[in-house]
Amino acid sequence: MSASRAQRAARHRMPGRLVAGGLSAIAVASLALIVALLATGSAPQDTGGIGGPSPFVAWMVPFLRLVSILATVGCAGALLAAVVLLRLEGGLLGTQGRRAIRDASNSAIIWAVCTFLGAIMTAAVILDTPANLVRFRLDDALGVPEVKALLITTILVVALAIGIRRVETSQAAVLGVVVAIAALIPTAVTAYPRNESYVVLAGAALVIHVIAATTWIGGLAGLIRYGRASRGGLPVVLERYTQAASISSIALIISGLISAAGRLAALGGGWGNLLDPLTSQPYGALLIVKIVATIALVLAANAARRRATGNLLDRNTPFWQLVATELVIMALTVGLSVALSQTA
Repeated sequence: MSASRAQRAARHRMPGRLVAGGLSAIAVASLALIVALLATGSAPQDTGGIGGPSPFVAWMVPFLRLVSILATVGCAGALLAAVVLLRLEGGLLGTQGRRAIRDASNSAIIWAVCTFLGAIMTAAVILDTPANLVRFRLDDALGVPEVKALLITTILVVALAIGIRRVETSQAAVLGVVVAIAALIPTAVTAYPRNESYVVLAGAALVIHVIAATTWIGGLAGLIRYGRASRGGLPVVLERYTQAASISSIALIISGLISAAGRLAALGGGWGNLLDPLTSQPYGALLIVKIVATIALVLAANAARRRATGNLLDRNTPFWQLVATELVIMALTVGLSVALSQTA
């Protein structure tokens, strides 16, 4: 194989560290999800009925949602890196920017596949039908808001994966960011039952919450994946990420509190009864755990920013150790968020 062909093959090969990092995030988030669902009694149950979906299918709904979220984070982080963190004068993407775009496209493919499979599993559970027979009830499945939202997301993400594959400029990559944000909205607005009086407030806040969380977590992943590789440009990339993370973290906290308050008000029957579901229902217990995890995440992020000194290219620098801790807490938070959506 010629040198040029070897270089092209290397560019398109999935890096081992990226795969290992993704699998580690899935493992940590899955553990948090399983423990949270079992501890609160919200795990999918085998009803023992005949003709319905198997317990495996019921478990696949939250698991596919979890993997889909992590793929979303990877896609958003890569796009954010290409558009903001690695931005160059003139608008053309540099080597790391093009690398980020390819990673974003690959993550979008995983996002689309998991979302589509999630639509099938969700339809099977809601319609009480075996997953392999959902195709015979397409009209019923398409009438379910959650299923329709997942299919719309799938279409948008497939378009995203194809459209950004060979993008060469940051301006074109911005369009990918817009499509990615649009793809986050359908599932967020159908997260709560539509007959609740507080659904508008909780749903609107949740949309902002999801976008902010994706930007914050994805940006950190992008910083690790591409920032260190840029070497001389790392201080600039870190400064840009810090600005984006500060805005995202504030938006995440405020929108998360508003969304949770709206959900608690819906469960308790009014704003004056927020404490009842918070202390007596599984949703409230998981919400408290998630709040604690979010506080730990903010503290870890602040500690990491204070340690962003010295030779940051050295992997043994305390900054990167704190960043690794931050990523672990983020993965735990994602698992808790999925469990919370199953309990809501």
